[in-house]
Amino acid sequence: MYINNKLLRFSMILNILVMACSLSFGEDLSEMEKLQTAAVETISAIPQGQQTSPTGQPPLPTITSPPSGTQPEEPTQTPSTCNNQANFISETVADGTEFNVNENFTKTWRLKNVGTCTWNTNYRLVFSEGEIMGGPSSQNLPYSVSPGEQVDISVGLTAPSSSGIYQGKWKVADDQGQFFVHNITVKIEVITDIIIHPPPEGPPPDAFIQFPMPDLVVTNFYLDPPIPTMGEEVHVFVEITNQGTVESGTFYIDWYGLSTASAPASHSFYKYSIAPDTSVVIRIFYTFESWYPINKTTIVYIDVGNNVDESNEDNNSASIYPFGVYKP
Repeated sequence: MYINNKLLRFSMILNILVMACSLSFGEDLSEMEKLQTAAVETISAIPQGQQTSPTGQPPLPTITSPPSGTQPEEPTQTPSTCNNQANFISETVADGTEFNVNENFTKTWRLKNVGTCTWNTNYRLVFSEGEIMGGPSSQNLPYSVSPGEQVDISVGLTAPSSSGIYQGKWKVADDQGQFFVHNITVKIEVITDIIIHPPPEGPPPDAFIQFPMPDLVVTNFYLDPPIPTMGEEVHVFVEITNQGTVESGTFYIDWYGLSTASAPASHSFYKYSIAPDTSVVIRIFYTFESWYPINKTTIVYIDVGNNVDESNEDNNSASIYPFGVYKP
């Protein structure tokens, strides 16, 4: 029994030595390779979930890449806005035009929309500075103007009551109140110096003897509405006054919706005689079948064919400019 125990102990010692030899790194490994191998074996021997970094801190979290084929999210685009821009095309009433005191006149500016916004009827002309001359402090555009189109902006004005040079400035604002047209102007000269010549002495020469005659004059001409709409009825009013000394007799009246038309829109006969210093108003009903830009002229003629022998044959017409027809 004692011998067997000795043999058992010897066998155990021998096995331990064999195992120690099997854990050696081998003669053919470098010192660095041996250290790396030892480190790997040490780490693999630590149970899962208990590994630490060489500094004793927990390992860094794992960074995973997005699955292949995933598209990056597109950034939200800020909606683009339109741009207000205008070109000056032309104007009526040139700078320095002379007017008598308190004389009425109309100023028109023509602008072209060269931006990307449509100018709606909330866009407006706004007085800026200088002499307002009885004009509006604010006035909306008469119709919408798409990019590439033109518009005539007209204002009724009155020359001041004393002589001098006067200037007024206006601007154009969009429907948000932002100005994009600046300093469109009116500049006039008001005159009061009227030379009155004394009448000649003695009886007038035969050339100035006037015989009693009628004289028909258009004293007022307007449309209601001033700018009609295509397909809708418009009323044309013509006020005629006999400024002569005898009755006029009957006569014809021609109204041209557009002065360039080949035939009148209305050809009518006034069958009554107008007494001296008397006025009558002729009303014409009409419907335009087409639309026209607001850069036309409408005109009326009275005593067409000169049926009435007048003292002045050169005052038998009246016109309105600018004129046109809205497109609904």
